[in-house]
Amino acid sequence: MIHENGRIVDIAIIGAGPGGMASAIEAKLAGTENIIVIDKAPHHNDMIHKFYKKGKRVDKDWMGIKFEFTGNVSFEECSKEEYIDQMDEKLKAAGVLDKFEYNHEIMRVEKGEDGLFSIVYGMEGVSERLESIKAKNVILSVGRMGKPNRPRYKFPKEIKQVLNFNLSKVQNGEHVMVVGGGDTAGEYAYGLVEMEGMEDCVVTLNYRKAEITRMNPINTEMCMKYLDNGKMINKMGVDVESVEAGEERAVKVNFTDGTSCEYDRVVYALGGTTPKDILVNSGVKTGEWDVPVYDEKTFETNVEGLYTIGDVVTDQGSIALAFNHASDAIKSIASKLK
Repeated sequence: MIHENGRIVDIAIIGAGPGGMASAIEAKLAGTENIIVIDKAPHHNDMIHKFYKKGKRVDKDWMGIKFEFTGNVSFEECSKEEYIDQMDEKLKAAGVLDKFEYNHEIMRVEKGEDGLFSIVYGMEGVSERLESIKAKNVILSVGRMGKPNRPRYKFPKEIKQVLNFNLSKVQNGEHVMVVGGGDTAGEYAYGLVEMEGMEDCVVTLNYRKAEITRMNPINTEMCMKYLDNGKMINKMGVDVESVEAGEERAVKVNFTDGTSCEYDRVVYALGGTTPKDILVNSGVKTGEWDVPVYDEKTFETNVEGLYTIGDVVTDQGSIALAFNHASDAIKSIASKLK
């Protein structure tokens, strides 16, 4: 059950890495205190915690490219441990420590007819603890690490272009099989059924288990609804053995029970939620390499009030650049809130 607390925040920040953390500080300095920061990790700067070895130096620049701080948040280059300490002090000094919700994963971000974003989030695997909050603005500051898993079998070269890891290439009228049993797979499958302009797609959900066990209650309910009424084809309880070029459609999928089916496209959702997933589900337009289309001065996307900063909009993994993006996005939001 979702617990709607009726609270409306001025800014919901998704991700507590450098960009999200800086956004919280910049918002407070701009006079905006009604904010929330949501991250699935148990602390801010999770990538630094996970992927930097003890004592490793944290630099503000990236691959030799120099960046200068243009906002209010900066840091002195130092070791991993000293960097974390600096960020703790900056968050404490800004008085925003109580704005962070850790160990919570975003389930969905949608903009309603009232112009507000509805954000559903909760502890992974704890369905009764799902929360819902509304926000006037959303800043998406999620890293690119943690790419979807690839299946164990090979992708033949001639059909690689129709073996995808998100919905960005799906065309109306295609027969599409979505592979996976988690929330991403569920959101892809029923999202495609409901997607405007994709009414003629034929969607199949494939999962090695016969029943849905890993999705949150909302996604489980939506998938079961369309599986039951026939708008989504049920191909669960069997695994994929291999894929090859089809005769009538682009891909022939061979299953472990000896059966085969042909599809125009196969979409794999075998890993956790990626920035692309949230962007697709939120209606954000994307361009080459799935980078969201955004205003380079404000970082606002085509969805008014939804901003993307940091690694999600650049392949230059600079902490300084993420800080600067946060400053520009908050300036744009603050000007609208006044």
